[in-house]
Amino acid sequence: MPTDNLWDLAVEQAQKEEDVTSCHKDSTVVFVGSKQGGKTSIIYRFVERAENPKPTLALEYLFGRRSRGLDTVKEVCHMWELGGGTLFTQLLEIPITMESLNTLSIVLVLDLSVPEEMWFTMETLLHAVRSEINQVLNSSAAKTVGLKETLMDLAWKRIGEDHMDKDMIDPFPVPLLILGTKYDIFQDLDPEKKKVICRCLRFVAHTNGAALQFVSTKVENLVTKARVVISHMVFGTPASYSGNMPLSDEDPGKSYSRSVDLWKHTFTTHFPQVVNKAAPPDDPAKDPNFKERDVDMIRSQKDKELEQYRRDLDHKRQDWEALNFM
Repeated sequence: MPTDNLWDLAVEQAQKEEDVTSCHKDSTVVFVGSKQGGKTSIIYRFVERAENPKPTLALEYLFGRRSRGLDTVKEVCHMWELGGGTLFTQLLEIPITMESLNTLSIVLVLDLSVPEEMWFTMETLLHAVRSEINQVLNSSAAKTVGLKETLMDLAWKRIGEDHMDKDMIDPFPVPLLILGTKYDIFQDLDPEKKKVICRCLRFVAHTNGAALQFVSTKVENLVTKARVVISHMVFGTPASYSGNMPLSDEDPGKSYSRSVDLWKHTFTTHFPQVVNKAAPPDDPAKDPNFKERDVDMIRSQKDKELEQYRRDLDHKRQDWEALNFM
């Protein structure tokens, strides 16, 4: 017959809940990728936000929450979206920090409907994110706690330390998902072109230890699969997907660096790259998508005050010049 009374059981349950709560960690995910590639739409579908997405200006933030079982404490995912394609990579220093690296994930969104911009976008952003992460890892604080070694150990555990293509893989320091969007348009491309895109993206994903998924916001089951993978990355929920398949039967080279160059050559031969000459967006204060009545009224008043100040300075200058010529 059990000897624990109701109070003892309550204390034991409270201790269990405290232990679980203490293990909860906020996570961070950064979405980068093709300009107008559908990043905001994917994020909104993930957090079940029912509204039309607006163009992302530079770097935008929102968060997602979920409860674990019956636990009342919610897990929070900090979600950052880098807009402008490859234009604002310097802003990556905001979400990629010493504090966020332990729970950081990256989602690289590539627009499958414009392969002539895909490799440049992918190469530029992967390099920018890696560089920002390495800058943090090379700091004295990160070296003191051995953060780089910790992240690389976790990366190899995700891939498999005895993977048959281990010599071909340069693991991304944090979980990486390459998400090919607008799959509904991609399906209508020439079969040979689709084959080149798939094989090249598969190679890039594999050699970075990343997951690869294609998605279309017009195909619900593909959206669901993308949500499952993202949830697995940020909340640790179960997921069934394959991002690390062997490349031995496809690899055109004998070393990682040579293979990257060969696959890049293959891709850019079929799809000569067009560098998108992105320019900073127009003044958001004049963009009808970002109207805020109170803010706009104050801004308008300050603009008038600034214009009056300029006129006053101009009058003083004219008066000064007139006095000097008398």
